[in-house]
Amino acid sequence: MKIEEIYPDFAQKGLDVTPNQKFYRIPDENFDLYGVFYDAGLCRFLRMPQSVADTVNPTVALLNGYTAGGRIRFSTDADRMSVTVSYDTLNVYCHMTALGSGGFVLLEEKEGPDGRITYKQAAHFIPGHYANVSESSGPNGYSVEKYLPGEGMRNYILYMPTYNDVRDLVIGLPEDAECGHGLKYRQDVKPILYYGSSITEGGCSSRPDIPYQCFISRWTNTDFINLGFSAGALGEQTAADYIAALDVSVFVCDYDHNAPNAGHLRATHERLYKTFRKKHPHTPVIFMSKPDFDGDPTAPERREVIKSTYEKALSEGDENVYFIDGERLFGKTDRECCTVDGTHPNDIGFLRMAETVYAELQKTGVL
Repeated sequence: MKIEEIYPDFAQKGLDVTPNQKFYRIPDENFDLYGVFYDAGLCRFLRMPQSVADTVNPTVALLNGYTAGGRIRFSTDADRMSVTVSYDTLNVYCHMTALGSGGFVLLEEKEGPDGRITYKQAAHFIPGHYANVSESSGPNGYSVEKYLPGEGMRNYILYMPTYNDVRDLVIGLPEDAECGHGLKYRQDVKPILYYGSSITEGGCSSRPDIPYQCFISRWTNTDFINLGFSAGALGEQTAADYIAALDVSVFVCDYDHNAPNAGHLRATHERLYKTFRKKHPHTPVIFMSKPDFDGDPTAPERREVIKSTYEKALSEGDENVYFIDGERLFGKTDRECCTVDGTHPNDIGFLRMAETVYAELQKTGVL
């Protein structure tokens, strides 16, 4: 069966899928979408309204379609599953894996009697060659079917690509498979908001479920919003106004790496905090300086600007502010093993960042 028989606008994509499947085009009422939303007019998934992104800067306008932090939760008893996806242009970056930049990761979720959720790998959907699976590739997309181990209804979470846009996403399950909603995030904790650079966006994790926010989300079963924009998070007033309009439990402010210099931070950092604080007088704010501290001689000066925002807020009576020194995000030992290029974290670096940020989040009393 060709997928264009189900969705005619796939006719030009050249993607065949396995026969005897039922197809669900995301968004679909059986699947819960988090971290991104689908703009039907633009036919793409976005992290903020495109009308807002266009007013921030050209980089944010472009990267707004990258689905960093996008997740889909659902349940099924299927023994196999296909992912059919199309992009504007499939980008695979030289210092990232194909899975990390443009693929999908499926994890099985299991809730225990104590309410804790455990995870195990279920399937990886990677652009490129596979062995022993059904695969079809087109100019800017692919379709892959993978086997799902297990019996009965199981809960899953599907992580969307970190460094690519997604125009169309269709999940295929056997025709006789049941499908429904998955596990829910905690209802007593609003999403955690992360605003920052390419590091915040997820560069350069090997998989889309590895950025530090994903670890924290799994450890606490809390939703999150990833507003990381490679070279685009500059603390503009338009970005600050949008951030202040969001209903979140914690705001993690992490754009030091994108600021061109300490002077830029002095001009924007405290202003962004005050814009957010005006709308959210009691919401915890965590200030972070850049983790790639060692190779940047300006890092100490930049850190002092961020720390001064924090200290001034404390002096003015704000008890809901916190500071993470980026120099300690990678720990004390084997720091040289925490990045792929001296700047962007690898999986070790992201895990260490997650542990540090999680410890600070616990101090807020929100988790």
